[in-house]
Amino acid sequence: MHIAFRWFAVALLVAIGTTCAHAKDLPKMKFNQVKEIAPGVFFRYSDIRVPFDLKTFGGSNNIWIVFEDYVLVYDANFPKEAGDVVAAIRKTTDKPIRYVLDSHHHGDHAYGNAVFAKAGATVIAQTNCARLLRINGPKEFEDAGNPKDPNGREDVRKSYLKVPDLIFDEKLIFEDKEQRVELLFFGHAHTAGDAFLYLPKHKILCTGDACTNGPFNYTGHSDTASWIRVMEKAEQLDVKIVCPGHGPLGGRDVLGKQKRYFVELREQVKKGIDAGKEFPDILKSIDMPWHKEWTTIEANTRKDETKHVFDELTGRTMPWDLVEDFGIYEGPSPTKKDKGWTAPKKIIVPALMPARLRELKTIAPDVFFIPVKTIDEAAKEAAGADAVIGFCNADIVKANAKLRWIQIGHAGVEKDLVPELVTSDICVTNLQRLHGPNVADQAMALLLALTRGLAPELHRQAGARLTGEFPLNRWKTLKDASKADELHGKTMLIVGMGGIGTQIARRAEAFGMRVMAIDPNEALIKPAFVFSIDRPAKMMDLIPKADVVVLACPLTSQTKGMFGTKQFAAMKKSAHFINIARGGLVDQKAMIAVLNKNMIAGAGLDVTDPEPLPDESPLWKMTNVVVSPHIGGQSDGARDRAWRLFRENVRRFVVGEPLLCVVDKSKGY
Repeated sequence: MHIAFRWFAVALLVAIGTTCAHAKDLPKMKFNQVKEIAPGVFFRYSDIRVPFDLKTFGGSNNIWIVFEDYVLVYDANFPKEAGDVVAAIRKTTDKPIRYVLDSHHHGDHAYGNAVFAKAGATVIAQTNCARLLRINGPKEFEDAGNPKDPNGREDVRKSYLKVPDLIFDEKLIFEDKEQRVELLFFGHAHTAGDAFLYLPKHKILCTGDACTNGPFNYTGHSDTASWIRVMEKAEQLDVKIVCPGHGPLGGRDVLGKQKRYFVELREQVKKGIDAGKEFPDILKSIDMPWHKEWTTIEANTRKDETKHVFDELTGRTMPWDLVEDFGIYEGPSPTKKDKGWTAPKKIIVPALMPARLRELKTIAPDVFFIPVKTIDEAAKEAAGADAVIGFCNADIVKANAKLRWIQIGHAGVEKDLVPELVTSDICVTNLQRLHGPNVADQAMALLLALTRGLAPELHRQAGARLTGEFPLNRWKTLKDASKADELHGKTMLIVGMGGIGTQIARRAEAFGMRVMAIDPNEALIKPAFVFSIDRPAKMMDLIPKADVVVLACPLTSQTKGMFGTKQFAAMKKSAHFINIARGGLVDQKAMIAVLNKNMIAGAGLDVTDPEPLPDESPLWKMTNVVVSPHIGGQSDGARDRAWRLFRENVRRFVVGEPLLCVVDKSKGY
């Protein structure tokens, strides 16, 4: 629960039982009371006052687990309450407090870290939680203790921000003969870094604010669509008792209530949006009779949560999956901090469907959007515009010296970066990283067609469709000719570890492959599913070690024709070559030559040079080649991501926030 969350409601006081699954069977507990809910597992019920008053606000619930030699604590609370928890722990055991886990980065769950560190504990957090405490934590911690703010906490002012020491991605286990604790990350729910603590022996789940028991949801840093998926994963666990971040403990039904709330809230808000209602009317229409029984308040009084969902569904807030799932980031772009910045008034857009245009008008009501059908129309209308979406050429740049932003509708920008654009002050954004899943799927499809021996049959089928002549006993012919191989245990070399390369690496690792990568970015952090990342100078050393070579890098002046006779000659005779990036990266004559001589096992090509690939190209007839007509970038998911990126960048541009997917024009990507 975030410190800025200013209201609470009285929660029904229910309590705890070691094996009970229903709240009605649980004995009552008083605020700040401690009970042993399972052998060596203690729960402290946090004191929450209504109306909200920081002087009496007791922060989060706390749980601690006594191991054979140490104690692990779930949630650090505020500094004052952290001291109370330490004192309470001392009454239950004399074993040292060795670890404290922040369920997320909010003050009532993490600002007591320094108190626990002083007591000898190592602070643990999920990766995203740790990042938020490092990046946003200093300012938020200072604000929480601001003496000029009547709600500023004295205990925060007298403490300091202790960031986590031990960080985990998806799972971390502590186990001895007494206890087993699983720290789990299921995705973005209440925040981007919500960590669950699961005790499988006792069937207890500690949820932090990813699941609260009562009207304690704060959605300011949430992604409610992802939150639903997180709760679905939590429901897969064998749980009898739920220890929520706030409110009384309950049975596993609390998980279902938390999920149901956001499922129904999103459905009802969307229904109102589709009916053309404004937010106040949508809020009034929210109807969940069961909700009051659970929380003691009516669902249509939860204005902040409903507004957050409304903003998510209308594009008024950041779509977090674009950042967290695809790794896109902000870049240098026009913002309101720039001297002389003014709010944009005119943006050129493609001829959008009316519903799409309404979405843009919703997030930017003061902007005049001009739909055009062609690039020539875009150039004619560019005069006086602040931005152009979906079109880019020299004429557009020349038409308006004051143009500030061009959003390109694809990832590769080698044809768009004309000299006039490169030397201008125009910010360029593209769709980098957003096509990762679909292009990666295409790469694996091409590879599997080769390794599973399907390529010759694909050629036979294509020829039979043209001639109408089908061979007899085709099943036996194909089975006898098949030379299927498996990917498990093989090595893949990926050239280019951007969004597409990263997604290919994930899939290859899932097939049991060892993944090596080449990328020029020295700041790139090696993911766990990648064996090694080296600079381009090492490529010739790595090619002979690879069973599969995949090109997934951008086409620039430095990479044009990078793969030719020398590189193909270095490949194993049994290796396969996959290109899903750009045809211009490859010396196509050299590739055809090695394929004709069977110097490599085969090639899968979604891109060629030129495109379209001419009918007379020998590549069409080679049975060790699979060609797809540059369709890797196509999928419904990719189109949805592209639209949401366009919409988010329009929102950011209009309010003067940094844009996403900014192209470095000097590098060409």
